Amino acid sequence: MPSSALRRSTAVALVFGLVTLTSSGALFAGSPSSLSGRVLTQNGADPRAGVVVTLIEPVSEHAYRSSPTDARGSFTIDAAPAGSYALVVEAHEGAFLAASNVQLAPGVNRPLSLALKPGKQDQPAPAPAPAPAAATPPPASAKHTIPTWAKWVIAGGIIVGGAIIIDAVTNNNNEASQFAPIQ
Repeated sequence: MPSSALRRSTAVALVFGLVTLTSSGALFAGSPSSLSGRVLTQNGADPRAGVVVTLIEPVSEHAYRSSPTDARGSFTIDAAPAGSYALVVEAHEGAFLAASNVQLAPGVNRPLSLALKPGKQDQPAPAPAPAPAAATPPPASAKHTIPTWAKWVIAGGIIVGGAIIIDAVTNNNNEASQFAPIQ
């Protein structure tokens, strides 16, 4: 009898743990993400070297910085956890907010292209220089996110499956023999 109670409590704890992991998103929390791309001039064709791209987590203000862009304007930010970030571009003209809600999925994300408007150093002297700003990057890919309704369906399936497993594990053959067979 004590082994049946132990099996039942173990099965309940296992099902509870699976439901908690599935519904809270803990399976993906802290999963490292990678973001790469290129920083280009306003015409969208010429690369910008020496620019640093930074992801800033809005709540904790933790920053994940790239190395300065290379001659091709390429940058990479590795090991940022999946989540929502502000994207800041730091050029010799200053730092500029390129996007306020970049969504990173776990793993490698779709590359971004950022086109910067010219700054004071890039224009002829007599022409007034507009305030430099970053263009809006392409929207972050949402194909890796699971809709809320699907999470509920998955959690429901786990609960029903867990109930079936608990019943099978804790089923006592002596109890089944008390019922008369159906004829």
